[in-house]
Amino acid sequence: MSLVLWGGGALALPLAWLVRHPLLLQWRPVAMPGLLIASMAALCLLCWQWRRFAVPPGQRRLLLALWLTVLGLACEREASFRWHQYQVLSVTDAETQALGAHLIVGYNDLPQLKVLVQRGLVGGIFIGANNVQGRSAAAIRVAIAELQSLRQIAGLAPLIVSTDQEGGLVSRMSPPLPRLAPLAEVIAGAPQEAIETLAFAYGAQHGQELAALGVNINFAPLADLSMPNTHHRLDFRSLIERRAIDADPQRVRAAVVGYAHGLEAQGVHATLKHFPGLGRVTQDTHLFSAPLAASEGELETSDWIPFREGLRATQSLLMVGHATLSAVDTSQPASLSYKVVQGIVRERWGHDGILVTDDLAMAPVVQHGLCAAGVDAINAGVDLLLVSYDTDQYYEVMHCLLQAQRQGRLHTLPLNASQRRLHKLQDSLRAMATPRIADSRHPADAEMRTVSSQ
Repeated sequence: MSLVLWGGGALALPLAWLVRHPLLLQWRPVAMPGLLIASMAALCLLCWQWRRFAVPPGQRRLLLALWLTVLGLACEREASFRWHQYQVLSVTDAETQALGAHLIVGYNDLPQLKVLVQRGLVGGIFIGANNVQGRSAAAIRVAIAELQSLRQIAGLAPLIVSTDQEGGLVSRMSPPLPRLAPLAEVIAGAPQEAIETLAFAYGAQHGQELAALGVNINFAPLADLSMPNTHHRLDFRSLIERRAIDADPQRVRAAVVGYAHGLEAQGVHATLKHFPGLGRVTQDTHLFSAPLAASEGELETSDWIPFREGLRATQSLLMVGHATLSAVDTSQPASLSYKVVQGIVRERWGHDGILVTDDLAMAPVVQHGLCAAGVDAINAGVDLLLVSYDTDQYYEVMHCLLQAQRQGRLHTLPLNASQRRLHKLQDSLRAMATPRIADSRHPADAEMRTVSSQ
């Protein structure tokens, strides 16, 4: 029995420490009650049958201390989450709503999401595959319309409704939407002058389908370059080499511009991702810190062409990823780095559009500290913080933003500039709420049937 208690305690201790880590999300519903039950059972055995253990008293005391530590850690982690959740939900005022406007959150609990939406504690939602599985397009459309109605009744800005509908491998809304071939296949073999037209038709079809449901921001297209020999054997989720459009930056530029314009024609904003580029990165940023080692000069003349030119030619958002741009800032992921966001995107490129982080519940950000991450990103000049995977982390990020605001750690200039950009986006969402019918004179209309059949 003592061996069981030692072995169980050795496994339970790190689990209790990490139980609210995003990587353990799938096991959290059973891990937390399992830890509490196991701890109480072990402590009961140790207390009620103390004399029956054939081990020295010193070891028995160590076992007792081990399982008390497990119980204490598990309770502390859960109590901390519940306290932060309570503090966020207990205050709704102009200050809270202004900070909430910076957050886009995924969801599993629709009633709780409605509370956040109605009270202005979030600026937007992310719709993932888990939210549409087994549901019809009509049911999804009604659910989104209900959320927008809650905002309207509360006198709040329109809700950002986002998803990942790239086509191909990443098609969060398929089904019920049809799963299209990836954009890379649509333009494969096409001459340079035809790429933008083909991509426009493809984007217009995506835009029409998304707008019909009420989605107004799509986290697509990829502006990352397709680089040979960059696959990493531990890359299970990024899979950029299977998702990127092309290796030629000019072909990618034409594709992302055409695709973004196609979405915009239907009332949906595109998002260029994942700046500063994941094409050269060999690590999966979901699981590991990932350096991008190329020089700024090399990136400016290759990888950054689709991002820079795409932003100039369209109304797209820019998603900032979690790779570390080694030539600029080795201490933080790009998404949190003032040197990267402000120094390159805002100042060098002169871009004043909306920037959104990749999902914050990813390894480089979690290692940095989620509490600090939201504050650092806003101070760096990022506008929207995405918490799409582990939605419990929303309360951690929002609680820390509220604390930072009260303690003066959110810098006034970037915060005011960001709120100005968000107001502009909200005006744009209102204006784009009614999808525009594609102009029959646009050359892309001739390609629509081709894309639909692929």
